Amino acid sequence: MRIQMKKWKFMIGVTLMSLSLLGCAKTNQPSSPEVTKNAQTVTIGYTQFPINIDPADEYNGWFTIRYGVGETLFKMNDQLEPEPWLAEKMEQTSQLEWKITLRNDVTFQNGEKMTGAKVESSLKRLIEKSKRAAADLGIESIHSEGQTVTIKTKSEQPIMKNLLAEPYSVIVDVDGKSASDKAPVGTGPFLIKTYTPETGATLEAYSNYWGGKAKVAQVKIKYFSDPTAISAALQSKEVDAVYGLPYANLASFKKDNHYKISEKEGGRYLSYVYNFEDPYIADDQFRQALDTLVDKKTYTESLFKGAAVPATGPFPSSSDFALDKSVHEFNVEKAKKLLDEAGYKDTDGDGYREKDGKKVTIELLSFTRLPEMPLAIEASQQQLKEVGIEAKIRKVEVSAVATEKDYAFTPYAVVAAPIGDPYAYFNSAVKTGGVGNIGHYSNAEADQKIEALATETDQKKRIQLSKDIQALVDKDYGYTIIGFYKVAIVMDKSISHLESHPTDYYHVTNKLSKE
Repeated sequence: MRIQMKKWKFMIGVTLMSLSLLGCAKTNQPSSPEVTKNAQTVTIGYTQFPINIDPADEYNGWFTIRYGVGETLFKMNDQLEPEPWLAEKMEQTSQLEWKITLRNDVTFQNGEKMTGAKVESSLKRLIEKSKRAAADLGIESIHSEGQTVTIKTKSEQPIMKNLLAEPYSVIVDVDGKSASDKAPVGTGPFLIKTYTPETGATLEAYSNYWGGKAKVAQVKIKYFSDPTAISAALQSKEVDAVYGLPYANLASFKKDNHYKISEKEGGRYLSYVYNFEDPYIADDQFRQALDTLVDKKTYTESLFKGAAVPATGPFPSSSDFALDKSVHEFNVEKAKKLLDEAGYKDTDGDGYREKDGKKVTIELLSFTRLPEMPLAIEASQQQLKEVGIEAKIRKVEVSAVATEKDYAFTPYAVVAAPIGDPYAYFNSAVKTGGVGNIGHYSNAEADQKIEALATETDQKKRIQLSKDIQALVDKDYGYTIIGFYKVAIVMDKSISHLESHPTDYYHVTNKLSKE
C-alpha cells in the first residue's frame, strides 16, 4: 500500500508542477494593448465572477463588498467582531426590538442621502428576496424615522450586529438606477460603470463618497475562467493584482521582489460534501469508508504548498467554536474492512467491488472554484480505485453545483463563520432543508440544537451548542472538512492598501493606490 500511496502523491506533485509551468509559460508575452498605463487605474484579476452583484441574490453580496460598491450597517474587524460602518450605533430597546442610529453623512452613488426610510426599504427588499437572509434575521417588522431604523424580531436574536454585517445586508437604494442592471446603487467608494459576466467590470470612483474620494479614479475587474492564466496575466502586467492564484505558483511570487502578497489566516476551508440522496452515500459504512480514505495532512501539504493546515471541523482551531476532536482518521486498511463488512466485495476478480451483484460505480464532481479542487478529486479517484471502487469524474460549472443531484461527493470551499458566529452556517449548511445544505444532510438532534442556538444569548452556551452540533455531524460523517487554507492577494509592488481579510470579502477600499 505504501507504493500505491507514493503513486498518488507523485501524481499530485506532477500535476502541480505542470500547473506551475503553465502559469509561467506566458511570462514573456507582451502586455495587452488595452492595458491602461495610467496610475489612476488598478486592474485586479479574479477567478470568481458572479452573474451579478445584487447582495440579495445567493452569495453575491460578497462581491458587492469586495469591489468596493456596497457597504453594510456593521463591519467585521480583524478579530471578527462587529463594529459600526454605515450605522453609528445600535441599542436593544427590548427583548425583541433594536434601534439603529445611522450616520448622517452618507449618500448613495446617485447622490441620494442614506436615510432611515432608504435603509428600511433595502432591508425589506432583502428579506423578501433572500430566503437565507429571512431565515437568519427572523425579522417581524421594520420601521424608520429620520436617521433611525427600528427592527422587531419574531424571537430573540443574539447576533443582530453580526447578521447586519453579513454581505447580504449591503444597503442599496432600492429605487436607484445603476449604469448596469447587474449591480445595485450602493454607498461604497466605487460605482459600477460596466458589468459583463463573461469578462469583468469597470468601476469608477464615487466623488462624494462619505469616507473621502478614492485615491484611484478607476478599478477594473478582470475574470479568468482558467486559473493557470492568472499568473501569466500578473507577470505580463495585464493585471496589477490577482486573487485566486494557484498555490503551485505562489512560491515564485514570494521570491520575486517585484511583487508583494497580502495573506491572512482565515476560516475558509476545503471540504468534500457527501450527497445523501445517492444510495451508496446513504449507507453509513460506505460513507465512513470514503471519509477514512482522505489523507488530510497530505492533501493540505501537497495541494496548498504549506499554506494550509488539516481541519478537525468547519471552524479553525483558533476559534472558540472549534470542535476539539474529530472521529476522522486516515486508514486505508480500515476503509477496506468497512467496505468488506458492508458487503462491498470483488467477487469476480476484476479489481472492483460489487454489491448485490452490481459493480459499485460512483460519480464525483469536479470544478475550478479553486485550481486545487480538481487535483484533490483526481487524487481521491485514484485512492478509491486502489480499494476497488470505480469513481468517474464529471466536470461541472461552479454555479451548477448546488443543483446537481446525481453524484456521490463534490469538493466545496466555505468560510463557516465570516461574521464571527456559527449560527448562520449551521442554519444554512447543516440544518435539514437549509439553503446551503447541498448534500441534503439531515439529523433531527442537530436541527433541535441549531434552533436552540438561534435564540441562545449566553456565549458559553452558544459555544457548547456549536461543539455539540459539530460532534453530531462528525459522528455521522456528514462532511469531510479537509483543511483551512490562507487567502492571498498577490500584487505588483506599485499597489498599496489592497489587503486580505479573515472574512475574505473586504478588498477594494477608497485607500487603494498605485504608485
